[in-house]
Amino acid sequence: MVFRLSLATLIALYPFIVFLGIDVLPPGIIGLILALLLLVRFGLVRPGERVATLPVGVILVAYAVGTALTGSTLLLLFYPVVVNAIFLVLFAASLLDDEPLLLRIIRARGTVVSPIGVIYLRRLTAIWAGFFLINGAIAAWTTTADLRVWTLYNGLISYLVVAALILGELLFRRHYKKRHDISDE
Repeated sequence: MVFRLSLATLIALYPFIVFLGIDVLPPGIIGLILALLLLVRFGLVRPGERVATLPVGVILVAYAVGTALTGSTLLLLFYPVVVNAIFLVLFAASLLDDEPLLLRIIRARGTVVSPIGVIYLRRLTAIWAGFFLINGAIAAWTTTADLRVWTLYNGLISYLVVAALILGELLFRRHYKKRHDISDE
């Protein structure tokens, strides 16, 4: 548990690793470090979750390996863009199915979801898709800005926006459940 949390923290701190390491290490070495962190991270995925996370893991590890092999600073900076693009595709594409991604996740946990809950989760999935679109676009823009701007946005501001979105959704959900007389699902 502690190891998984430490690993997740290191991956989340990637922008700061780039910021602090870019003057000390060649970009290829930083890409290699990212590839190794991701390999270990996806290697620790629980067996039941491997099928669902394997495509994302393969794409991210391949991207990091490509970055390591090319030694491209620009590819280092585009990693947050790639992550947002992957999540955008996952969330947006699931809206074309009967069960959007968040509904699938909730049902996989064995939770029964009411018809109103299904509508709510579809809308929430769309909101997250929109977030990943906007966040990815801003992350792409930061690759053209100063490294400090890139680090500040991708290493702090984007995480604060995610936290605000989650908190806002939790508060809205309470209001929504009361308004529609829904018990906890």
